[in-house]
Amino acid sequence: MFEHLDDPRPPALGAGLRRRVARGAQRRRRRRTAGGVGAVLVASVAGTGGLYARALWPARDIERVEVAGTDSVPHGRPVTVLLLGTDGRSGVGSHNFDTIVLARVDPGAGTASLLSLPRDLIVDVPGEGPAMINSPTDPAAVVAIVEEQIGIPVDHLAVVGLDGVREMVDRMGGIDVRVPAPVRDEASGLFLDRTGCVTLGGEQALALLRSRKLEVLGSDGSWHRDPLSDLGRVERQRQVLFGALAGLGAGGFAPGDLEDDVRWLAAHVTVDADLSVAGMVELARAVVRLGPDDVSGATIPVVTSPLDPSRLALDAAAAPATIAAFVAGDPLPPTPPVTPGAPGVAAPDDPFSTAIGTC
Repeated sequence: MFEHLDDPRPPALGAGLRRRVARGAQRRRRRRTAGGVGAVLVASVAGTGGLYARALWPARDIERVEVAGTDSVPHGRPVTVLLLGTDGRSGVGSHNFDTIVLARVDPGAGTASLLSLPRDLIVDVPGEGPAMINSPTDPAAVVAIVEEQIGIPVDHLAVVGLDGVREMVDRMGGIDVRVPAPVRDEASGLFLDRTGCVTLGGEQALALLRSRKLEVLGSDGSWHRDPLSDLGRVERQRQVLFGALAGLGAGGFAPGDLEDDVRWLAAHVTVDADLSVAGMVELARAVVRLGPDDVSGATIPVVTSPLDPSRLALDAAAAPATIAAFVAGDPLPPTPPVTPGAPGVAAPDDPFSTAIGTC
């Protein structure tokens, strides 16, 4: 009776479709497994009297976006998060990303790695062609570029509005950075005249993150502009992240603080739809256990872009080793100096090589 429904030319169900169906089934199985572990994790964090459960309740208000490729990660396994910073509120689709950092957190090993990607890095942007990696305003597009063109799988995404950094740092009591010489940036409002290990409040931490025209006071008494341009800026941004991780590690899980932290997340952070509350809790638990020596960082090796001398391209000789080490969780190789001809090549005795560091 259904003969009239037969298609005389049925579609060919090729290997590509079979692979996609299989991947979808695997993803659903992983979600069910992670969901069961997540329920246990949330229950364990809830604590006596449900204080932690109440503290986590505002997490329902955290903004979420659908991102192809992200997925839940089994309990205890390493997690790679793409952190995108916008100079404004976290709302996606209206801001370019000024900060692009990959964070790999390994709860089992008790370590974390931070890999910075300069925003001046030229990639193939769908619909645009060669363009800076921060030109898409859709975070899903950046995830796809990182996975397909750089070769680093991304488990989760977090878009952070830099306008919330001031509040976060002040709530932490400040972050510590090493300042070998006085630095300033009149455009961002940065001015650090004390040297050594300095505690930054929220205002100065935000100014350091935003700094694009940093100057250092040289031994000749003159101010010298940072010649490393975007490369210098990503190094400073990573130092702020180091300081924030150290500050979080010095804290812990107190119900009142946790509720404030979750409310901050809801106000300033957007995550992928696959990052559950249980996943956030597990990440937070791993981060607060990190010590200063447990976190390493590097900038992905780059050279001058052949398409634009003021832009950057991946260093075909050095980048693969750094990428492989990051993905495997191995120690990151030292970032090689930018090759001659790249924007802002620094002389060996340039004071900017140690302008801002870790305490």
